[in-house]
Amino acid sequence: MYEALLFLHNLVRWLVLLFGAWALLQPGPRPGAFFAHTLTLQVVLGVVLAFLSPLFQGALASLQETMATPGEARYFVAEHWVGGLLALGLAHGGLSQARKGRPLARLLFGLALLLLFLSIPWFRPLFRL
Repeated sequence: MYEALLFLHNLVRWLVLLFGAWALLQPGPRPGAFFAHTLTLQVVLGVVLAFLSPLFQGALASLQETMATPGEARYFVAEHWVGGLLALGLAHGGLSQARKGRPLARLLFGLALLLLFLSIPWFRPLFRL
């Protein structure tokens, strides 16, 4: 089950980036909704993965040691999910602004997309088969 969810989380990543680019280029309610709601699905999958991941669970068991040493475990325990949650808030804020027809939507979508690019583990395989 863990491997299947990891594959799905990886697949949805590309949809999030695609919809994020669409929302950035055309900051309207429809592209914004696709971006924000796909990102919501991505975050939910990530939370479920955190409960199933042996790496995440092992790092939580020795949290102080994990946070003291930079590496893959610390990245997933700290930076990865925090960036995803902040991007989710920005994307939903952008969607709210897009529904009101305000130009602030483009900025919020852009910030969300930037945070996502910084939060994606590019050192991992880009496509999992």
